[in-house]
Amino acid sequence: MIIVRLKGGLGNQLFQYAAARHLAHLNNTELFLDTSYFDFKQDRPAWKYELNAFNIKAEIAEEHLLKEFHAGKYSSSEKLISKIIPFHKYKKYKFEGFGFNEQVLELRGNYYLSGYFQSHKYFKPIADILIEELTMKEEFIPKTNEWLEDMKNKLSVAVHIRRCDYIRNLSSMEAHGLCSKDYYAKTIEFVKRELGEEVHFFLFTDDAEWVKREMEWDANSTMVQGKSILSDFYMMSNCKHNIIANSTFSWWAAWLNPNPDKRIIIPKHWDNNVKTEEIDLCPATWIIK
Repeated sequence: MIIVRLKGGLGNQLFQYAAARHLAHLNNTELFLDTSYFDFKQDRPAWKYELNAFNIKAEIAEEHLLKEFHAGKYSSSEKLISKIIPFHKYKKYKFEGFGFNEQVLELRGNYYLSGYFQSHKYFKPIADILIEELTMKEEFIPKTNEWLEDMKNKLSVAVHIRRCDYIRNLSSMEAHGLCSKDYYAKTIEFVKRELGEEVHFFLFTDDAEWVKREMEWDANSTMVQGKSILSDFYMMSNCKHNIIANSTFSWWAAWLNPNPDKRIIIPKHWDNNVKTEEIDLCPATWIIK
């Protein structure tokens, strides 16, 4: 069996699920999710388990199973050599770095995984399976939505502008940084040149007042406000094209966008000191700006 520790917001949970789902597929075994991280709210009270909104193929790991794996606890030696030396019949593997680590997909046997696994290479071979499993359940899909029809009928581009949770958390701000106003201005002009002046931009942000005050451009645009995280995610993935932030949330909305001709724009820095092109983060067809 494979157990993966889920942590972070929806985008991080999707990366963790996708990597573990591929490893379970390679091992022809069951996949379980450790959701215990969300029992402790002191760091990020807004974070919660979100994958129940999707048609995933995994079960929640019960407490007795987590105890058998000594889940979440890694000694120094286990961090270094758990792949090589099994300490007992249940093994653990932790990867905290950026990019694709091919060793993850070479693991065989019963494993507990921990990491962020932010690269499309972790799950590229099972992309078709994931596209089916990561469809949203009917009860979570917005039923009446004036914006959704516009997104389907217009030459729509989702623009994700993420600010508030990074600004409020100093460690996140230092690690991730914010996409600049210049990034959005340049990418919007690029998309207009590529797709034409009739393009319509739908703005998704957690800081609408700042966007209204600070960001101006000569383009047709609509601010999308007042919806849930899952509703925003669904709408972003149903636009025809995406301009994403350095955010796993908008990364996954773009990856799940079903438009075969989609244009996806991604910032050149994923974190402050991490270049997007150096970490195997996204498919080659995405445009780094």
